[in-house]
Amino acid sequence: MKTMIAALLCLLSLSLPVFAGGGEQKQVFGDYEVHYIGLTTTFIAPDIARAYQIERSRNLGFLNISVIRRSANEEVGTPVKAEVTGKILNLIGQSSSLDFKEIRETNAVYYINTLRFEEDETYRISLKVKPEGSDRTFDVNFSQRFYEE
Repeated sequence: MKTMIAALLCLLSLSLPVFAGGGEQKQVFGDYEVHYIGLTTTFIAPDIARAYQIERSRNLGFLNISVIRRSANEEVGTPVKAEVTGKILNLIGQSSSLDFKEIRETNAVYYINTLRFEEDETYRISLKVKPEGSDRTFDVNFSQRFYEE
């Protein structure tokens, strides 16, 4: 059951960026890719939200971060654990720290954070991502607009 939930969460995280107004949302750092998506928690199916204790609400967003290590001959890559920390800033410069919850499955590792947001407001997200086994820490910066559903 948990593997099925992880597969659905993975599918959600990989397919919804197209609907969120962009293409694939990732940053590449050599052999590592940091994938990210921010959406309203109502996009998460109720059974998946319950399984991972994620509150569903029209003004509650979530960030989903995953790290993939890819060698030159790998098409898909390997999910890796990472230390993920960060902060979020609104348009007037108010800042909050982001505390990520790790979700591990057999073939996947995700870092999830939920946050309250104002309708149609753009936020700047700054992350520090240090993959397990790497001596490098990556700065991942992006903007995300959230919409109530």
